[in-house]
Amino acid sequence: MCRLLGWTTRTSTTLSDLLGEDDLADFTALSVKHGDGWGVARSTLRRVVVRKRADAARTSDEFARWARRRRTDSGIAHLRWATLGLGIGPDNTHPFTDGRVAFAHNGSIRPPAALDELLTQRSQRQRRGTTDSERYFLAVAQRLRDGAGPAEALRTTADEIAATTPFTSLNCLLLTPDELYAFCRFDPDGPLEDDDPEYYTLRYRVSDDAVVVSSSGWGRDWQELGNGDLLVVRRRTLETTVAAAAELGMTA
Repeated sequence: MCRLLGWTTRTSTTLSDLLGEDDLADFTALSVKHGDGWGVARSTLRRVVVRKRADAARTSDEFARWARRRRTDSGIAHLRWATLGLGIGPDNTHPFTDGRVAFAHNGSIRPPAALDELLTQRSQRQRRGTTDSERYFLAVAQRLRDGAGPAEALRTTADEIAATTPFTSLNCLLLTPDELYAFCRFDPDGPLEDDDPEYYTLRYRVSDDAVVVSSSGWGRDWQELGNGDLLVVRRRTLETTVAAAAELGMTA
């Protein structure tokens, strides 16, 4: 289980300047529980660049340096809480990337190996870790490679997982050189893996200069994404749209 953070800004900025020191401290403090790895990704002109480590963000000098020195106008961050007995290490740490996109997930899909049925042999050979989340990413990346757009790839992958495999949440962020996607989909009748009933809530806030999307547990002045909603933010204009489950042709 994990915490997610994504942002797109009008001009390049550090995460510290974007959030302010208090909100950055609150987000980083979530790694008291979600301390099994941290990762960040940022968009460049044509690719995405990922940096990740299998330690806790709150005690990581490298995370602190990245948050206060690295400037970007579009990025995602992920704090990992290892569940399902899955190992702690770089290969299991989010975000996952193929160089073109970066992907971070919050939730559990059981058993992880069930997702291998969705993957071609080529995609299975690209797997480095043991998580359900990496397999979820590889299924999305496979559809992107086959020509689907990001929104379609996220929706159809989630639909196929939901039709075949038990899950708690398929909440995820997808970062491309041009857009940030935040997809909220969870099983309201599934088991909670945290005492917080809003653990799977994804939220966002929009200002003149930035759009920020995040898991619950910190910050203020948020709007909530509904179960099944897909938020899309254009990198260079900050144009923001939210498509509901019915508009996506799916059942939440």
